[in-house]
Formats: sequence, C-alpha cells, structure tokens
Amino acid sequence: METPIIYLERRQLEHCQTENQRWAVTLTNLEQEINQLLTLLEDVLAQYNHQNLRHRAIDYYRGLNRLKVWFNRLRMDLCEKSDCASSNLLPCEKPRFGRQPVLPSQFADLSDEFIRTKTGCYQFLSGLVQLNLL
Repeated sequence: METPIIYLERRQLEHCQTENQRWAVTLTNLEQEINQLLTLLEDVLAQYNHQNLRHRAIDYYRGLNRLKVWFNRLRMDLCEKSDCASSNLLPCEKPRFGRQPVLPSQFADLSDEFIRTKTGCYQFLSGLVQLNLL
C-alpha cells in the first residue's frame, strides 16, 4: 500500500513526464515546420534573382533561423542534460520547467513569434504560387 508521500511523489513524476512529453512534442513539431519553411525559402533563393523577392525571402529565412536558435535555448532550459535534445522524453528527476515560472511565458512568446513569422512567410509563398513562380 502506498503512503500519501509516495503517492504524491509518483503523481508528481507522472505529471512531470506528461508535461515534458507535451513540451518536447510541441517543440519538435514547431522545429519541423520551421525546417520545411526554410527549405521552401531556400528554393526561392536558388531560383530567383529579383531583388524584392530575394530580400523578403532572406528576411523570412533569417527570422526563422532566429526562431530555431530561440527553440534551442528553450530546449536547453527545459533539459538538464544536453543529450535530452534528441530524446522525446525530457528528464524528470529534477524538473526544471516547474521550478522556473519564466519558461511558460518564454514558450508562449516563442509560439506567438513563430505564428507571426509563419503567417507572413506563408503569405509570401502563397503569393509566389499565385504568380506561378513557385
């Protein structure tokens, strides 16, 4: 029979693992979407020399790369060890996410910035498709 303390510790560990899994999956999905957009922008940069197209593509490319750096920093803030970046499960022995109340707001800010950048990038790419340039 579990004591209340053991039960509480087990529930906290389960909650930590669930939360870390959710954050890891979300980060991985957003990073994959960034990589897909970067690939499309690389195609635009490789195919077109028009200064305005290149300028906008480079702006979005730089913005997405800045987001990737931000994602990596956030991942490191969530992880105790550098090897957890390649794992879907982040370590829960010392859950940093719960101890650092700043991380949820950083994640929200990152998500908001990603949505803004992604929306502009998709509008740019959609315009190229409508003009049969992509």
